[in-house]
This record gives sequence, C-alpha cells and structure tokens, in this order.
Amino acid sequence: MEKQENNSKEENLEEIVLNMREQCQIVENILKKQIEIKDELINKLHNELSYYKQDSADRFVEQLMKSVIKVRKDIKKVMESTEWDTMDAEDLKREYRYIFEDITDLLEQQNIDSYTTLPGTLFDPGLHQAKTESTDNEELNKTVKESIAEGYKRGSKILQPEKVIVYQYREND
Repeated sequence: MEKQENNSKEENLEEIVLNMREQCQIVENILKKQIEIKDELINKLHNELSYYKQDSADRFVEQLMKSVIKVRKDIKKVMESTEWDTMDAEDLKREYRYIFEDITDLLEQQNIDSYTTLPGTLFDPGLHQAKTESTDNEELNKTVKESIAEGYKRGSKILQPEKVIVYQYREND
C-alpha cells in the first residue's frame, strides 16, 4: 500500500512538473510575443520620428530657398529693366541697399544676428577670428584693435566668427 501511495505521489509530482513546464512554455511564448510587439512599436515610432525630422528640415530649407528666390528675382528684375544700362552710381547704391535690406530681413527671419566688437574689448576666441598686430604697450595685449568683418550668431551659437585685428604684446629689444 505504501508503494502504491508512493507511486501515486510520484505520478502527481510528475503531473505537477509537467503542468509547470507547460505553463512556463506558455509564459515564455507570451513574453516573446510581447517583446516582438514592443520592438515593432519602437521601430514604427522611430520611422515616424525620422519622417517628421526630415519633413521639418525640408520645410525649413524650402522656406529659406523661397526667400533667396525672392531676392534673386528682385535683382534680376533690376538687371533686365530698361534703366539698367543708364543707371548712375546713386541708382546702383540704392539697389544695393535694397538687396542688403532683403538679405538682412532673411537672416532676421531665421533669428540670425550680426555682431561687431568695439575696439579695446578683450579678444574672445569663441567669438573672434584674429589677425595679430604687434604692440609695445602691454595694456593693449589681447585686445581688439579693429573689426574687419562682422560675425553672425543664432542665439548663443556662433555661425561665423567676427574677423578682428588683435594687439599682441611684444617687448622692444
């Protein structure tokens, strides 16, 4: 009887182990399916984000190019006008001012500002591109003598550094 009871317990135990294995297999399959769904969702979101990023960049470039086209059309219109050959220096200066204003507006629309540094300001390699000029005055060392060409920035990001002449101290021998 005891043997029969042991056999019955072993059979029950085997049945429990078998059920546990089946349940583990079911849980494993469910987890695999969930991981596949998650990976598909991540890929889909990544593709959508890439699409929107590209679309946003395309819209930005398109807007910028429309502005450039407008400036080009204005220049072409002046060049093809009957007055082009008879324009005097003042007329040409006026047209150049118009072009300059159009380009300045285009830069402002993109939040791009020009900047220049006053003479005597300390040289900043993050803002300036320097040409040096020797001086025997130690107080002028590393200060801006003159701005050669303005710099351009968008917010705090420097797009094109300002070109400046900077004093560099050298002792007279």
